[in-house]
Formats: sequence, structure tokens, C-alpha cells
Amino acid sequence: MSHDPLSTRAADSQHPECLTILGLMPPVTLEDVKQAFLVRAREAHPDRGGDAAAFVRLQKAFDEANDFVKFKASKLEWLASKIEAYAQQQEVVSEAIDRGGSADMEETDWLRKSFGEDFGHVADKLVAVRLHGPGADDVFAILLGFRADSLKDLATLELTGGPLGDEGLLQLKPLKGLRRLDLRGSRVGRLAAEVPGWFEHLEFLGLPRGALGMFARMTMPRRVKLVIDEGPEGG
Repeated sequence: MSHDPLSTRAADSQHPECLTILGLMPPVTLEDVKQAFLVRAREAHPDRGGDAAAFVRLQKAFDEANDFVKFKASKLEWLASKIEAYAQQQEVVSEAIDRGGSADMEETDWLRKSFGEDFGHVADKLVAVRLHGPGADDVFAILLGFRADSLKDLATLELTGGPLGDEGLLQLKPLKGLRRLDLRGSRVGRLAAEVPGWFEHLEFLGLPRGALGMFARMTMPRRVKLVIDEGPEGG
């Protein structure tokens, strides 16, 4: 019986949702995951008429399925590879909270079912950081840049109302997974026009007044919703 390959039905502990989305059932190999993704990517890619949200879900399923297979192959080896990345994510979270901000983590349910709560958080993903005010500065941006390898799932970043400038903005360039970047009320200036070229998945860009010239606004990619604040002009 056929089924929707992008179904979001809840999966049980033996059949994680990521495998269901890819149309796979355990046991699977990394090659199985790769081939299943390639087949469905051809159908779901927006350039071929597919739905953008569905394609994002497919990409996430591919990443999670790879983790699942590696985990099943060698739990201890896989766990060791995740601990450092998790620790670096927590460093970012702690710093954001200390500065008065907040962060969102996305849980990995299948790991808790397979390995228990003690280590069930090591595959959680930092997906959003929100920071407003003086703490949204170049120093925090530098920390994000240094930890970029562990922040591949960071999709939302809000650094608003603070002294972040072009030097800090440049530090964010390695965060390739960004979809929403809000810099309203910051001091970013001339580099703002380059931002859409840094992040191919960017869908929302908030900037301070004066950060973009008329030509830059007119040539902004259609995929990016541009919002300019009414505060002081960016530096």
C-alpha cells in the first residue's frame, strides 16, 4: 500500500519519523538513507515544483536518519561525536540567557526512546536564539561564529536593539542554516546588502533604517522578506 513519503505521522521507537518520511524501515544503512533522500528530493525540490516546507522537512529527516543509523551502529562512538557539539551549543545558550535573551532547542525523541533520559539531550539541536538590547553586540556574534560548526541547525537569530555592527555581522557568515535574521535596531551598515548572498535559505531579514540603499532594496531576492525598522539609522 502506498503512503505519503512526507507524512508527519508520529513514529514509534522502532520506526522513527525520519525513516517514515524517507519511506524506510529498519534495519537501514547510510547508503539506504542517501538513496531514499535523493529519490524524494527530485520530487520535492522547489525548483521542480515541490513545496518548500516539505523539502525542508525532507532535509531534516535525512540528517536525523543519518544520525539514527550511526547511533545504531556504534552507540558509544556516536555519543562521543555529539557531546562536544552539544556542549558548544549549551555555551551559546547560557551566554544568550546571561545577556537577557532566550534560545529554543529541538528535541530528538528517538534518542530518548533508544538511550534514555540521561544522554537523551546530546542530539538536541539549537534552532533559535533571540537577544535584544545591549547584549546583542559584536562579542556575542564572535561567539556564534566560533561555534558555527555546532550550530548547523540554527535557523532563527534575532540580535536586535543593540550595538552589533558590521564587524559583528561578518562573524555570522558561517551560520549557513539561517532562515530568519533580525537585526533591527542594530548598527549594521554597508555589509547588510551582502547578507542574502551569505545565506541561501534566508526567508526574513530585519535591518535598521539606513542600512540599505535604494538599489540594494530593489535587488533583494524575492525569497527574502525585508523589514526595515523605524529606529535610528544603522552605522
